[in-house]
Amino acid sequence: DFMCELDGDTVDSLVVMACGARETAWQIAINETQRQAIFRDPNWEDGKGKAYGGLGLARQIAMVSYRSHAAYNKKFGRKLTKEMEAEYGDADSAILNGKVPHYNVEGYLAYQDHKFLSRFDAASYVRCMGTLDSHDVGRSRGGIESALKSLKMPTLVIGFDSDNLYPVSEQKELAALIPDSELAILSSDAGHDAFLLEYEATQKACWEFFDKHHPNQI
Repeated sequence: DFMCELDGDTVDSLVVMACGARETAWQIAINETQRQAIFRDPNWEDGKGKAYGGLGLARQIAMVSYRSHAAYNKKFGRKLTKEMEAEYGDADSAILNGKVPHYNVEGYLAYQDHKFLSRFDAASYVRCMGTLDSHDVGRSRGGIESALKSLKMPTLVIGFDSDNLYPVSEQKELAALIPDSELAILSSDAGHDAFLLEYEATQKACWEFFDKHHPNQI
């Protein structure tokens, strides 16, 4: 929301990437599934407990929302875990041998689950989800249209065509309402995580934008 507090005298230009003007019902719903995973952990204890099981599951839900169908299929496909692959080769062979297949993607989610537990606690994560849900640039500024039209500096809005969490329709809305704005929709199969992974494409878009508006500062 802070961008709507800026003015052209304070900030020369602005880059907004992979986000929207406010948290939508879609994003709130994804956040709520993560909260419920934590709340239903018997160790939650109204925020006083560790709730590691619920927190880990919340992280797994988040990791699915950060990527795309294409990204998961490209990286994992239907490959089995290393142990099952070594013993059975593929899912069909495992099933024919009376085994329930365990896929490589399951191991990836479990790894992300366990890794996250050393970086967050459940109560902090719940609070972060609530903060995300409250995002609305129009609050106390006369609504979204009024808030965004108040921005005077050149603004580059970047979106990614596979972002299912913050789809390009939201970046198009930003670009349509910010007066001096440019829209760059970049192609990637990385989903929302493209804003972290597609650094060469985002760097190129940013440098072209800065070179156009601030040629003597590059």
